[in-house]
Amino acid sequence: MPATLFRTLFEHKAWANQDLLTQLITHQQPDHAKSWRLATRLMNHLNIVDQIFIAHLTGKTHSFTATNTPETPDLLELQSRTMQTDQQLISLVSTQPATFFEQRIEFVFTDGKHGSMTAAEILMHLITHGSYHRGQIGRVIYDSNAKISPDILTGFLHRNRELN
Repeated sequence: MPATLFRTLFEHKAWANQDLLTQLITHQQPDHAKSWRLATRLMNHLNIVDQIFIAHLTGKTHSFTATNTPETPDLLELQSRTMQTDQQLISLVSTQPATFFEQRIEFVFTDGKHGSMTAAEILMHLITHGSYHRGQIGRVIYDSNAKISPDILTGFLHRNRELN
């Protein structure tokens, strides 16, 4: 898979994450606090997993012992942290040589089990993982009547290509 496609996929992921977080912040509803807490926890999980795999991809260590944090962050804090993590991923895929994507990376999952994936496999995991959980969040808050727009790739591409 070409690096330019990974860049597009991670730009889409960043756009979708920010769009969803903005909508969650804007439409927070006290009478649906349980749904909003679950949505926030899912977005936090998404961000923590991204951070863990960024560490694996860059050969750094991380301090996470689980794929979520015990505390539920504030949505504004989570939005800022997610934006930073998404930008790290865009930068990472934009600056790597083609050989990077086929490089095998050995790591340890937070449950202590050994893992081995190519960089491309890790990156595709982060793309599909994000899409899965954003869809899950849409379903979780469906009953609150919040208008969560779809985050499909074609909509992102169409909108961005019209702007250029």
